[in-house]
Amino acid sequence: MSLKQQTLTGLEWNAGANIAKQILQFVISVILIRLLTPEDFGLIGMIIVFTGFAGLFGDLGFGAALIQRKEIEERHLSSIFWLNIATGLILTGIMLAIAPVITTFYNEPRLKLLTMVLSAAFFIGSFSIVQKIILIRSMNFRVLAIIETLTMSIAGILAIILAFLGFGVWTLVWQAIVSAIIGAILLWVLSDWRPSLRFNKNAAKELLGFSGNLLGFDVFNYWVRNVDDLLIGKVIGSSGLGIYTKAYSIMLMPLRQVSSAVGQVMFPTLSKIQDDKLRVKHLYLSSISIIALITFPMMMGLLIVADSFVLVLFGQKWVNLIPILKVFCLLGMLQSIGTTVGWIYNSQGRTDWQFLWGIASGSLLIISIIIGIIIGSVLSVAVCYTIGEIILTYHGFAIPGKLINMTFRDVVHSVSGVFGCAVLMAGGVYLLGVILPSAWPHWANLVVQVSFGIIIYIVLIHFFKLKSYVEAKELFLEQWQTHFPRKNSIC
Repeated sequence: MSLKQQTLTGLEWNAGANIAKQILQFVISVILIRLLTPEDFGLIGMIIVFTGFAGLFGDLGFGAALIQRKEIEERHLSSIFWLNIATGLILTGIMLAIAPVITTFYNEPRLKLLTMVLSAAFFIGSFSIVQKIILIRSMNFRVLAIIETLTMSIAGILAIILAFLGFGVWTLVWQAIVSAIIGAILLWVLSDWRPSLRFNKNAAKELLGFSGNLLGFDVFNYWVRNVDDLLIGKVIGSSGLGIYTKAYSIMLMPLRQVSSAVGQVMFPTLSKIQDDKLRVKHLYLSSISIIALITFPMMMGLLIVADSFVLVLFGQKWVNLIPILKVFCLLGMLQSIGTTVGWIYNSQGRTDWQFLWGIASGSLLIISIIIGIIIGSVLSVAVCYTIGEIILTYHGFAIPGKLINMTFRDVVHSVSGVFGCAVLMAGGVYLLGVILPSAWPHWANLVVQVSFGIIIYIVLIHFFKLKSYVEAKELFLEQWQTHFPRKNSIC
């Protein structure tokens, strides 16, 4: 199979899996949000600030190094496997030890036992990291799609049952633990690779240059992305944090299901052609334009219908989420393409550049978040965070662009048409909302406006023949013909 066909097949499986996962995640989230309280989500949000940081050390950056390296040997895989096991055990021990510290920091006694139970996920997950990396490197996304969909389904169904039974915040804890267990079991069952009983120190050292800088970037970037949760939980409290994290997670849903899904395929693809700068540039720009084709209208549309969306799906108790969600819709558009610059740094092996840029950009974002905290509301944090991201946008693309001879103008040109159509669509949806009868229930407004938005957006991108739309349609037709070739007619 050619690299192009491997990439298209990977994107096909990832797209299918992510559509299924997004539907599952959305349904599960809506049910859990209705059964649980903002305080429940806030308590878990407090813990995740710390467990998420510890999780960065799960593979010590060696996973990406194994994908980026042109050739790997058995000694690399087995060495990293045993290193992961040791790391997972250490991380579990550390989280058990600091559980009382987390409890004291937030002055919330319930956090101690919750943290101790959640810590088991590190050790469980460490057994399957290399198996997953091998599947990604070989671009076997069909198996990954099956594993991730099954894992989410089983853990989600269990969580809904526990929520109905009144387990409260423990619902979210057991959902995470079961997800780690099921994922590890499936990766071992569906992967052919098994580790040998040896550890080669030199093999690990060969990967250290790439992984060390990447880990440094991830660590600093993590606190940039989570200092808002930390400070909101400390200063404002669990209910405010629950609302903030839920708004942020709704914004992240299309990013995780589109940008991350494409990135999982594009990183190994760009790594394979890393020496052909022109080809990397063309493929990168095409990829972000297709991502924008999906995420821009989703974010702009959600911005307009946020009131009805929240009230219909989550209920009146989440009404304070609405203004924060609207701000994050703007942030979501930026992040849907902004997070993709990591493909360039990593595929080109320049994690040192990525680390330095992470320190510079992260410092500005931390200052923005602190200003929001000083102002004193969850909404002010969201606004300041978004403004900080807007300020960083130019250099965020221009710096990695130098590695592949890409300018910021190239990026703007690749997504400008999509942005224009998304804005026109949003304007039409807003005007329709003004015209609709005020006596209509929120669910009726939501159905009509969303349906209208989808139709008008499709008409706009088809009428203007956007390059990303044409390319996406051609790729779809090419894959369709591959799977369902036309039979030659017999005269």
